[in-house]
Formats: sequence, structure tokens, C-alpha cells
Amino acid sequence: LYMDTTFVYQRGMTKDYESTDYSADGQVTVMQQATKGNGIPVVLLGDGFTDQEIADSTFHRVMTKSMDNLFREEPVKSLRDYFNVYSVAAVSKHGAVGSDYQTAFSCVPSISSPDIACDDQKVDTYARMVPSIDYEQMLVVVILNTDTHHGVTYLYNDQSGIPRQYAISLCPVIDSLQCETFRQVLVHEAIGHGFAKLGDEYSKDDHYVIGKQETNNLKVLHLYDWMLNVDTASDPTRVAWSAMIDDERFANEHVGLYEGAYTYMTGVYRPTEESMMRSNQSPFNAPSRKAIYDKVMSLGEERTGITLDEFAAFDAVHKPERWDYTTRSASGHHRFFAPPVIRR
Repeated sequence: LYMDTTFVYQRGMTKDYESTDYSADGQVTVMQQATKGNGIPVVLLGDGFTDQEIADSTFHRVMTKSMDNLFREEPVKSLRDYFNVYSVAAVSKHGAVGSDYQTAFSCVPSISSPDIACDDQKVDTYARMVPSIDYEQMLVVVILNTDTHHGVTYLYNDQSGIPRQYAISLCPVIDSLQCETFRQVLVHEAIGHGFAKLGDEYSKDDHYVIGKQETNNLKVLHLYDWMLNVDTASDPTRVAWSAMIDDERFANEHVGLYEGAYTYMTGVYRPTEESMMRSNQSPFNAPSRKAIYDKVMSLGEERTGITLDEFAAFDAVHKPERWDYTTRSASGHHRFFAPPVIRR
């Protein structure tokens, strides 16, 4: 049975079938063990999977494909050995998600936006069923058993307002399990937003100019190494990626200041014309790759203050296989996904 046909079937599912066997609920599977560093924890969950879909290995195949998708882009492709990956089974009453269904995490894709509502406290409860991991470093990825075009990441502050590494990324199986769009959105949400704390590099027509409060919030986030791929500084010598602008090692990417990012059209800048954090259809740009590399070294090896020379030496050997200079996201036909939601 091919998984892409499985999800075609799911589109037509009704509430006629209801799970009765919850014996597999909470079952933890070790998907991958790190061979380098401390083992950065990634926990995969699924919403809208019935007891039958867990018993016949549908859930496991979806989790395996999702894991492989996460590590398809550089630099995490070459840093995969630093990660521990687990899945936790959650039996849903119904085999689909939405307001008409009862599921483990109550995920409901919005009708009017790309947002997804979910019971994040219950997600956290299931993720913590994985024993002996650092829950504060945990990236939780919830795969929704639907083919809708949605995607969102929940980022968190502690009670003092200090940003946490812990995050929850939600992504449906967009179109089908084998679909490239599913892979791209999963990487954008989970690796870009959830793991590396990168900002969106696109702008929306109804977000014209970034306001003073949002500008100040972004400056605070920079202090915690969040959103380092977007900046309100218009001076190329002051922008967060200034050291890369005239660096020949990144010349092919034309790193500079491109106005329009963080969902706003003016007053905020991105490093390149295109990137994974703009259209999803290009690789991570150099500033984003360094942010990812820095995060892996920080969590995996407990090293900070990574120099540009160290990253550039790594990057020279592990460049993305392609670089796409097209501007599809600026064409007006690109489908934007929800910006990350920061919660306490």
C-alpha cells in the first residue's frame, strides 16, 4: 500500500469508524539515536490516527517519512548524527482532523487562515512520555492526518518572558506523503521556526510597514539569537548578517538587504531574494544555515560563540545541492503559511 494513496482515502473518511483499542496509546519508538554530541531530542507525534492505522504500521510509515524529510536540507542533512528522534503513538477516536472529529490533540486547521489550533498541553504530555531526555531542548513535531495546506509552529517564553528552546511544530501531510510541498513546509516549520528560531522572510499585502512595538520585540529576540535572518536595520554594516554581505565565500547567494520580511512589506529586511524561509522552495540561505549550525553546536556540543570562519569551513563542504534564484513567492501565487505563535 503506497502512502500517497492512503491519504487520498483519508480525504473521504467519515466518522463511521471509531477506535476501540487504545492499548498502543503512549507507545514510544526510538527512530534514531545520535552518534555525535549529547543527542538533541526530536519527538514525532500524529493527530487523527486510529487504532487500525497504528496497528497496520500506517502511523509508523508516516513518522519515518516525516523524520527523513526533516533531514533533507543542509546543514541538518550533514548534522543529522547529532539528533535523537522518537515517536509516540497517540490513538485518536477518528481518522481525520477538524472540528467535526475527536482526536488525540484536538487539532483543527482554520478555515480562514493557515493557522492550526491544538491542545498543546496534551501534546506536551505525550512528548514527555519519552524517558530520560532534556525536555527543555525538545522539538515536538505533530503530523496531522489530513492533506490540507496548513502549517504553524508554537514557540514559547517562560513565565519571566525569556525565550525557550522547546517548540511544537504542526504540519499536515500536504497533498500526499510523497509530495515535495509536504517536505518543504515541514522543514520550514520544524527546522526553520521550531529548531533554529528563524523568522519568515516573506511579506503580506495587508502588512505594509512594521510597527514600533514589533520592531522593539524583534530587537529583544535578537538578544536571544532568535530571528537572526530578519532585521529592521537598513544599514548593511549593522544588519545581523553584515559579515556575510561582502564575503566571497557566500557570493553565489548574493547576500544583502532585501526589503520585505517578517510578514511586513517595508521597514524590515531579509538576507537573500529567495530562501526556505520565504517560498519554502529554495534552500536555507547562508545566515539561516549559520543559525542552524550554531544551534546544533550549542545543544549538541555545548559550544557557543561559533565563528564565521568555522561555519564557512563547514559550509564549504556541505553546501546545498542547488540554489534557486527564482522569485516565486513574490509572484502573488505563493501560498503563505502562518507565522510562528509565541506563547507562555
